Amino acid sequence: MRYLKKVFLALLLMAGTAALAQNTFTVDAPRVVGQDEVFRIVFTADGEMTDFSNPTVTGAEILAGPSPSRMHSTQIINGQRTERVEMSYTFILRPTAAGTATISPATAVIGGKEYRTRELSIEVVQGAAGNGGQQQQSGEATGNAPVQRQPLGEVSSSDVFLQLSFSKTKVVKGEPIIATLKLYTKVPIAGFEDIKFPVFNGFWSQEIETPQNINFVRENVDNQIYNSAVLRRYMLLPQQTGDLEIKPAEMICQVQVRTSTGGGRSIFDDFFDSGYHVVKKRVNSGVSKIKVSPLPAGAPATFGQGVGNFTLSVELSRDSVKAHEAGSVIVTVKGSGNLNLIEAPKVQLPADFELYDVKTNNNYSYGSNGISGSKTFEFPFIPRSEGLFEIPPMEYTYFDIKSGRYVTLKSAPVEIKVSKGDNVAGSGTLVQGISKQAVANLGEDIRYILQGAPELGRKGSFFVGSVSFFIVLAVLALLYAAAYHLLKRNARLRGDVVRTRNRKANKVARMRLKLAQSYLGQNLRAPFYEELHKALLGYVSDKLAMQFADMQRDTIKETMEQKGVSVANIDEFMQLLDECEMARYSAGSGSEGMQAQYEKAMAVISSLEGEL
Repeated sequence: MRYLKKVFLALLLMAGTAALAQNTFTVDAPRVVGQDEVFRIVFTADGEMTDFSNPTVTGAEILAGPSPSRMHSTQIINGQRTERVEMSYTFILRPTAAGTATISPATAVIGGKEYRTRELSIEVVQGAAGNGGQQQQSGEATGNAPVQRQPLGEVSSSDVFLQLSFSKTKVVKGEPIIATLKLYTKVPIAGFEDIKFPVFNGFWSQEIETPQNINFVRENVDNQIYNSAVLRRYMLLPQQTGDLEIKPAEMICQVQVRTSTGGGRSIFDDFFDSGYHVVKKRVNSGVSKIKVSPLPAGAPATFGQGVGNFTLSVELSRDSVKAHEAGSVIVTVKGSGNLNLIEAPKVQLPADFELYDVKTNNNYSYGSNGISGSKTFEFPFIPRSEGLFEIPPMEYTYFDIKSGRYVTLKSAPVEIKVSKGDNVAGSGTLVQGISKQAVANLGEDIRYILQGAPELGRKGSFFVGSVSFFIVLAVLALLYAAAYHLLKRNARLRGDVVRTRNRKANKVARMRLKLAQSYLGQNLRAPFYEELHKALLGYVSDKLAMQFADMQRDTIKETMEQKGVSVANIDEFMQLLDECEMARYSAGSGSEGMQAQYEKAMAVISSLEGEL
């Protein structure tokens, strides 16, 4: 009986595994090809494929195919045997004319179920030489993509270049812009060095895409086929008006070039790479300009600095509360635009309500169209008396980019019922009045009048006006003055954010370096360099009282020079920042190199602490 149960459970597990398994049927093809380029298309299934139907090809001729291929693999892990079958059909094609080549969907039966691929459109570039390689439309290639040619000795500016493009170049203040830094190349890239990213002075900037691996895809640029890769993508919000200049990005590309024309070469020359050497080519994205116009005059008093397209909603945390219990008015601004910079709207509550500091909750993301999502403002309050109250309609004004005008959103009034609360001392309960007493009859209308001179005698002495009185008064005055100056000094210190940040800069930097040290102990390269970079920039931001949006390379260097920091310490700090940036694009030197850079960071911060 027990054996039968085990067999039954095993069958259930196998059935569940089979039900969860999902087969796939995909197609891979280049995005862009030259007019005379021979390219291939591969249809792949992750199981036994039957009844494969050939696609219809328009704008290209089939030179060979379909060529079937089958791969079978077996894995045994912890006694569990796993088998995997992958089948594919490959077509070799050549374009018949410039324009667009279309590949219709193909169908196949996998595991008893019919699957269908998507339709492909391949751009055919006239007069562009193909690179003989293949870049998938899925965009999942890793490392360096196939290149168009091997240069002989020299690399021109048309072979490899940087480009910084913008989603728009004419905007109003606060309007989101997407900036994309891309590398274009027709030659093989072996590596990078001396990378300097663009400087966005006058903008609030945020990196929204920082690829850890550089992935190349084919792209048509002026009827030339390049392999392009996104290096950085930024979200920009202009904070100034006028023609804002963006300093360019720079880098040195290590390009492989041939040292001979190939005559008399053998297969061993290619294997040992004896016919190539590396040439360094410096590329520059050039200076860019963005025209930023001011917002129109006449903004309403309810303008919350929002630029984009938004909606407004107002609700209560609960519809009814008791007196002296807390509740909240929740205001949500939703949409797309500069959500991160909008201000809290103004809320008016009944006179019997005590309003407390607003709490903000962000729920937005950075995308290709800007910042989208919502920002929630929570206004806590405590009612002090019972009754039915109405919270007046709330207004919020933003600048609509599409219409070019201010738009005012208005919510509906909200009612809240406040019931009688528990008895609380000092709760503000109204006093109904003072009870009156009847006039007491003293028994006689007029008392006897004392006749003759009264006999008065001294009965002790008054404290008021005595020496002790003035001594106590003077002591109290001195204590009051001392307490006043002490409280004023503490308030001034709390309000002096710059001094507080300066005083705590070294402590905060040490904490971040401690976190970087933990990543170092775990040999986690990417988190280590990210935390090391944050520690350096955070220390300078706190120590020099600089806003994070102004943390650009030239600004940091200029501020340090004004503060009297030595040239050696400035150069060493800048070099360490560059090394942290370069570490993302190179293999690095292992834990020993990370340890050396960690010790260098400790030394740099200690040196700067002695000068600032």
